[in-house]
Amino acid sequence: MIVMDSGRSRFQFRTAALIRANGHLLIHRGTTEPFWSLPGGRVEFQEATTETLAREIEEEIGCRAAIGPLRFVIENFFTLDGRTVHEVGFYYETELLRPMPFHENEVVHRCRDGSNDLEFRWIRPTAGTLDEYDLKPFPLRALIAGTSSDIITHLVYRDHAT
Repeated sequence: MIVMDSGRSRFQFRTAALIRANGHLLIHRGTTEPFWSLPGGRVEFQEATTETLAREIEEEIGCRAAIGPLRFVIENFFTLDGRTVHEVGFYYETELLRPMPFHENEVVHRCRDGSNDLEFRWIRPTAGTLDEYDLKPFPLRALIAGTSSDIITHLVYRDHAT
């Protein structure tokens, strides 16, 4: 995977999916994390972001996916576990090729990814709900709640003092 560490700093290249069903958005988190994110993973060397996303969805959810158009590119700067992170993320509209279980108020899928236990759930993509689940990176909340065009959005966001 494309991750570079230098002292207490890290660079990583990630891709993630906007998966929608029944007016809801699929999110996931590591069970030890207080925040949620969109399903996806780190890009491997010599792997296109769409290939990474298809592979990650198959590994974590257990089904194939059709990767649609690129919606957002976010350069995200944040601190996690005492490490400053610079993450470049590509976010794609994505459709699962077979339906995933749906329940509005419960975790619908769990899996093990390396040493992490992940859980997935559906939420309404409203500003209040995205805030309630502390969806990361932060700018996704406004982008998801207000997306209605085919324009790709590129943002740089720093979630820590420099």
